[in-house]
Amino acid sequence: EINGNNYVYIDPTQLPYDHKWEFPRNRLSFGKTLGAGAFGKVVEATAYGLIKSDAAMTVAVKMLKPSAHLTEREALMSELKVLSYLGNHMNIVNLLGACTVGGPTLVFTEYCCYGDLLNFLRRKRDSFIFSKQEEQADAALYKNLLHSKESSCDSSNEYMDMKPGVSYVVPTKTDKRRSARIDSYIERDVTPAIMEDDELALDLDDLLSFSYQVAKGMAFLASKNCIHRDLAARNILLTHGRITKICDFGLARDIRNDSNYVVKGNARLPVKWMAPESIFSCVYTFESDVWSYGIFLWELFSLGSSPYPGMPVDSKFYKMIKE
Repeated sequence: EINGNNYVYIDPTQLPYDHKWEFPRNRLSFGKTLGAGAFGKVVEATAYGLIKSDAAMTVAVKMLKPSAHLTEREALMSELKVLSYLGNHMNIVNLLGACTVGGPTLVFTEYCCYGDLLNFLRRKRDSFIFSKQEEQADAALYKNLLHSKESSCDSSNEYMDMKPGVSYVVPTKTDKRRSARIDSYIERDVTPAIMEDDELALDLDDLLSFSYQVAKGMAFLASKNCIHRDLAARNILLTHGRITKICDFGLARDIRNDSNYVVKGNARLPVKWMAPESIFSCVYTFESDVWSYGIFLWELFSLGSSPYPGMPVDSKFYKMIKE
């Protein structure tokens, strides 16, 4: 009970592990490392027969390094139990399987092809579309392209046939920035080799969509009595269709060299994202996650800037938060 409010939270150590998630480790083929920290890493891998007997599926596999201690091994197992308990949600990085016997523990989840939202926002700063004039120009361009698509002139070199019934607009230099947004309007089915998402612009509607999706994901966590404790743009992943998925890659982040994590006691904490009660009283609640969500919104609409810019975490910072 905190401040007269009763809270019931899940205890990962008390959750059971459902062995239905077990997957043969010899059906995993490992690729490049996606992220690494002091004690763990996340590796891109191909899982064979995960959905269908012959199908290959790209997944993200979290594993420990040999330097990991008992606490890290317990943390990875706890994360596996929590993901198993939560079940599926569109705006959560969903569990796909695990290997807990016959070797080191491996936890694999959905692979999010565009990486974390923080770096995505920073990559998009120069192509961000905000003004109404640009939006109106986009709408006019869309109408022209749609009309051209309907007329389907075979002699035009503006379209590349990917497969029957599907075409893609190749933008000119003049219209590249605007036409990059066309996938928001026109159904597309193209491979990343034709056009990576990095070439597509970002607009205000995208930011509103991201904020709404993350709110839905956090509401889902709250409905399951789960507190995140480290909500930030760096812990949001982005995949096809600009779908955001909340994750926590704590084991795969080098917090020793990440300035977002400040030494406080024996721990490194993301102080600038933490609610006052979490900083000063070590209290974490659904409401403290809401505070972190507010900081996340600032990151989002500043296109990836660091919160409290130019302000070090020192006595003045703590005094400001208290006031």
